[in-house]
Amino acid sequence: MNIEFNDDGMKIPDNLSIGYIEGEGIGPEITSAMIKVINSSIELAYSGDKFIEWMKILVGKDAYEKYNKYMPDESIEEIKKYVITMKSTLNLLPDKDDINTLLRRKLGLYTNIRIVKYLPGINVNIESFNKINITIIRDSVNGSYSFYHSLENTKDLIKYISENYDININEDSSIAMITQSKFRTKKIIKKIIDFYRINKNRKITVVYSDLNPEFLDWCREELKKSHDVPYEYLKFNDFIKKLINNPEDFDLVFLDNIINRTVINYIINIVNVEYGCSIGDQCAFFEAVQSSSPGEEGYDIADPLSFILSGSLMLRYIGWNEASKIIDNAIKQTFIDNKIPKDYVGNGKTVPVKCSQFADEIIKRMKKE
Repeated sequence: MNIEFNDDGMKIPDNLSIGYIEGEGIGPEITSAMIKVINSSIELAYSGDKFIEWMKILVGKDAYEKYNKYMPDESIEEIKKYVITMKSTLNLLPDKDDINTLLRRKLGLYTNIRIVKYLPGINVNIESFNKINITIIRDSVNGSYSFYHSLENTKDLIKYISENYDININEDSSIAMITQSKFRTKKIIKKIIDFYRINKNRKITVVYSDLNPEFLDWCREELKKSHDVPYEYLKFNDFIKKLINNPEDFDLVFLDNIINRTVINYIINIVNVEYGCSIGDQCAFFEAVQSSSPGEEGYDIADPLSFILSGSLMLRYIGWNEASKIIDNAIKQTFIDNKIPKDYVGNGKTVPVKCSQFADEIIKRMKKE
């Protein structure tokens, strides 16, 4: 059965149909591992009273072979019908466009959620980051545009800006442009407040740059309407200083479009565990946050952790919290026992487990609370 919406929000049936995009490269392997872990946790948590029927949706190469399109209308309608889709890794399109970004824009998935957390045994360059468990939220469809000096229309843009805005730009310049929508910013704040209430976070932290002062004003306008939600505002530099010293002080952070990629890249370079989702008003993707790594395809060496954690996040999103806790606790124990994928083996002493084996090791350690 499919998810339905009423005045109270989503109505989740016990026999739930969820879409999945198997993906390309390592996609099929990590998808298989994710589904195996999710199914096992649901069975243990609910003893057959709840289950997921997995509905395959064709996107990317598979879709092109059948429909001669990488994002066929039939698949877009299926994504909307099932409301929730687990999306695995996808290759760039032949013209080098990012199909992930195109899908988010086409489906209106304007809120991007990235969770970064430490797991036992991971090597970190900053010792305090062994306390980090941070949820970063940003605009999923913000515009980022580059106008290179070598392009003819860049000269026209420079001329237009110089003549109409009294800004002196050298003719041999390139221009980079980042947009921030007031409408989407306010919608995202509402999603963040919902996320705060569902997940019982401690507070919301809005991080902004001096180059984007109106972003802060828009956030204030929405946050002050919710008297039960604690929040704070920090400039980018102040946030980074506090994050380095006390990362445990932050759990739900909203970043403006100018700084979000810088912050995420910085954290990921220290703690390489990232997962999450992209959410709109009527549907959501829970995603494998990694490349398709076609060179690893077929060798059973891929790292399925991100996709499995995104699956656990999906279970919390639909209210199946017991199954989500079972997965999270089992993953933690798997890392304690040093049964980990290759991406987290840093000391040269640990033998990494294969993709399929990692799923089995998690399932072995599942316990019902």
